Amino acid sequence: MNACIWEKGFGPNAIVSETGLIALLVGQTVAEVERDLIIETLRACDGNRTRTAKILAIAVRTLRNKINEYEAKGLDIPAPVHGESELFTNR
Repeated sequence: MNACIWEKGFGPNAIVSETGLIALLVGQTVAEVERDLIIETLRACDGNRTRTAKILAIAVRTLRNKINEYEAKGLDIPAPVHGESELFTNR
């Protein structure tokens, strides 16, 4: 599996040109890019699933299913920091 762009030395606040970003994505599968985008958006939203789903324009249920898939593969998924309903945090 290819390293995500964060493992290549670029943090979530890094300024990367559009061409540079595309170059970083080349060689990754769509599933890898989707996974990285979901996980990094969760981090940016302090683990808030509802807000992450809205930003990504996907259903909370879809996000939950993706999170379950990633956790089953042993990936570290950001936990909600506080204030999110048990409905969305218990998977």
